Amino acid sequence: MSRPLFALLCVAVIALILASMWWGWRARARRDADVIGSPTAPSAAVIAEFPRAYYVSTTPVGDPMTRVAAPGLRYRGYAAVTVREDGATIEVRGEQPVNVAAAQLRGGGSAGRRVGKAVEPGGLALMRWEAAGRELESSFRFDDGDQQRSFIEALGRFDRTPDIQNQEGTR
Repeated sequence: MSRPLFALLCVAVIALILASMWWGWRARARRDADVIGSPTAPSAAVIAEFPRAYYVSTTPVGDPMTRVAAPGLRYRGYAAVTVREDGATIEVRGEQPVNVAAAQLRGGGSAGRRVGKAVEPGGLALMRWEAAGRELESSFRFDDGDQQRSFIEALGRFDRTPDIQNQEGTR
């Protein structure tokens, strides 16, 4: 096989791989387009505010390695998270804000791994919520443990589930 033919074959294989990745991500985004939060932003008193939390991913409850590509929550990045008496708002930089009404919130928890991130056991904070008939967990990494505990405690007032254990066996 000549060098130009080999190079052309390599370029074709790489192009096919990239096109498949793009097509798969588009299919996932279409599948999850109905996963949206509340149409109105929470406006009650602030329970806790976190101006710089690292948003990791949103996954279905019980399936921590399957990313949900919901509008506003598709990509990892720093986020401002505000928990109010009537819901929560997640504002990932570069994305549209996602508002979650109190009726959608199911509490908080912790985990050690999610799609795209593995840390020490209990190192990720989880926000459990429901949208489009699906139970979801959005995961965040905080700079210090006190912020993480405050976040989980703030979401604890919305806990409507019996003692759920996540994949790592922590609450």
